[in-house]
Amino acid sequence: MSNINGRSLAVLMASMAVLLGAAMIANPLGQANAQENQTNQTNATGAVVVTKIDVDPLMKALKDNYPKVGDVKDPKGLVDAMNDIKDPKEVVRNMIAAGLLHDLEKFKAIQDSE
Repeated sequence: MSNINGRSLAVLMASMAVLLGAAMIANPLGQANAQENQTNQTNATGAVVVTKIDVDPLMKALKDNYPKVGDVKDPKGLVDAMNDIKDPKEVVRNMIAAGLLHDLEKFKAIQDSE
C-alpha cells in the first residue's frame, strides 16, 4: 500500500514540476509580446506620430514645492542651497527634486530639438 502512495506522490510531484516549468517559460514570453513598441506609433498612412510630453507643469510643481532648488544651475549652487537645511530627510528630498528638475530640463531640450 505504501508503495502505491510513493509512486502516486512521485508522479504528482513530477507533473507539478513540469507544469510549473512550462508556466514559468510561457509567462515571460507572453508579457514580452504584449508590450509592443508604443514609443513611435504609426498612423494609417504609415507616418510616424511622435507624442510630445508637456513637462512644464511638472517643472513648475517641483520649483514651487522645493524653492531652494528651483534656480540652482550647478552643483556648487546646490550644495550652497542645502547648507542651511537641518533635516537630513529634507536634504534628500531637495536633492532628488534637483535631479528630477535637471532631467526634465534635458528631456525638454531633446523634445524641442526634434
